[in-house]
Parts: sequence; structure tokens; C-alpha cells
Amino acid sequence: MFLALLLFYFLFFALIGDYVIFMPKLFSHYFTPAQIGMIFAMMPIARFLTPFIFLKKPLTQKDYISSIIIAVISSFMVLSHNFYIILIAFFFLGASFAVLFPYIEAIAIEKLSTKYGKARVMGSIGFMLYGIVFSYIKINHLISFIVLMLLTALSAIYFKEDKTIKKSTSGKIKFLKDYKFWLGVIFLQISFGGFYNFFTIYLINNGIDKKYVGWLWGIGVMAEIIVFLIGHRFLHRLKPLKWMKISILLTSIRWLMLYLFANSLLLISASQLIHAFSFAIFHTSALLYISKKYQNKTLAQQFYAGIGYGLAAFLGSIISGFLYGENLFLYESLIALLGFLIML
Repeated sequence: MFLALLLFYFLFFALIGDYVIFMPKLFSHYFTPAQIGMIFAMMPIARFLTPFIFLKKPLTQKDYISSIIIAVISSFMVLSHNFYIILIAFFFLGASFAVLFPYIEAIAIEKLSTKYGKARVMGSIGFMLYGIVFSYIKINHLISFIVLMLLTALSAIYFKEDKTIKKSTSGKIKFLKDYKFWLGVIFLQISFGGFYNFFTIYLINNGIDKKYVGWLWGIGVMAEIIVFLIGHRFLHRLKPLKWMKISILLTSIRWLMLYLFANSLLLISASQLIHAFSFAIFHTSALLYISKKYQNKTLAQQFYAGIGYGLAAFLGSIISGFLYGENLFLYESLIALLGFLIML
């Protein structure tokens, strides 16, 4: 089981690396910036909408297998240069991932608990290695996407008959009863909009040499990798909600550092180390909390991914566009701080 999880995470996040790092540039040869924006909005919207299908029905093995098949078919559709076909393909990919990934996440957290990070670290490694290696080696990233999707699908089939999750695919998700948790997730992810969309531009505009930008992104990834590797040694010392509160507060401080020290390479590097909390500790703690709080673990995982990395990410992207300017990360800091205050 552990080795199967390692393989899945590595392949899935290498696939995401292809999608995030290289596809936007590739699509720029065929589509306008507005069209590219619409294409990449499809996946988070689909991830948000898909869990609502399972509010009244449990996730079945047939649903899981269907999501794998749809993802594979959709990956071949990206070979088209037709805008509408690719739009549909990305929507169905998002819908498939909204079933596939939370299902396996629920298995991982149920089987591994605080040692979840030791498996999840392979995702960070897969993403980082793919980005670094293929920055130097030229390949067809559409073909690579299809190959990685096929390999990811084959690794995912291993989990289709897992009995642990079959026992936990029923039960309701009461959002209002646990609104502080869900709002904390939303505000944290909204605050990331400026970082994901404008971090590189913000650095260069404030005099940071372009050659350091990739390393600054890398510091964040390395920080999360370290936590995923050693988190099992200390995460059990506090309750998941306490770790989440600490993580949101530190994220607010992280954005404030970017605002106050925008031209200091040293202090920006230090702020990137906080990604260990902003992502790795927050994400692991949220999964542990969901696993203990909700009977329907798979549906809770789906909504966590859909609300946090779907709806909130979509809103964060739009809001950051309106807020962009020299005060961007001051606003992002206040958004994260609001999430912290709500969770208190």
C-alpha cells in the first residue's frame, strides 16, 4: 500500500507539473490570454461542483473507475487545437480529479495518519523534478501529459477495492455546524491568489534578479518536503485545529514580510520557509481533522479539495487581479489574518 501511494503521488504531481508549468506557455501559441484564462479556470470550477453530486448518493467503485476512464479520454482531447474541445477536456479532467484524488487522499490519511507526509512528499518531489528536468530538456508536453495520465490511471486502479473507504462513504457534511473550519480553509486559499499569480512579477518589479526567482520558488517546495518527511515526529503534539490556526497566522506574517521587505532577497527567502506551515502543515492537519470529524471521509475530502483548491483558488485568482499593485501582499496578509480570527 505504501509503495503504491508513493508511486501515485509522484506520477500525479508530475502530471500537475506539466499542466501548471508548461501548458500555459504551450497554449499561448494557439490561444489568446483570455482564452487561456478560461481554459485554466475549468479545472478548479469542476473540482468545486463535482462533490455536490455525491451529497445524496455514496461514491461507488463504478464512480471511481468511471473517473479514471474519463480522465484518460480527456487527456487525449488536449491534442486538439480547438478551444472548445480543450475547454471541455479540462472541465472533465477537473471533475475526474475531484473524485480520484480525494478518494486516494482519504485512504492515505486513514492508513498512515500523521505519517501521511512520508508518502505525500513524493508528490512534491515529482512536481519539482518534472519542472527542473524539463526546463532543460525539450519534449512535447501534450504527449507527456497523456503518458503521465495513463501511468497515473494505472497506479490509481490499485486502490479501487480498498475496504477502508468503502466503510466511510456515507453520512452528511454539515457546513454550518463547522463553519469556522471551512471559512479558515477558504480565506487561507484566497490569500494565496496573489502569490500564485503575481509572485514572480512582484519580485522582478521590486528589483529581485530574475535568476533568483526559481530558487525562491524552490525554497518553498523544499520547506514543504522537509515537513512531509519529519512531520510525523511532532504533528501529534497538538490538535489539528491548533496547527491550522498557527499556520494561517504565520501565513499572514509571510505575506506581510513580502509587503514590507519586497526588495530584500534574504527576508523574502525567510518568508518562503513559512510555506512549510502555509501548505504542508496546514494541509496535513486539515486532512487529519477531516478524518476524525466526518463519517463520510471521501465526501469531506472532495469538498475540502473543491472548496479550498477549487472555489477559493478561483476567487483568490480573480481578487488578486483587482488588488494587484504595491499593496497586494498587505491585502493578502489581511485576508489570511481574517481567516485566523474566524478560526479563533
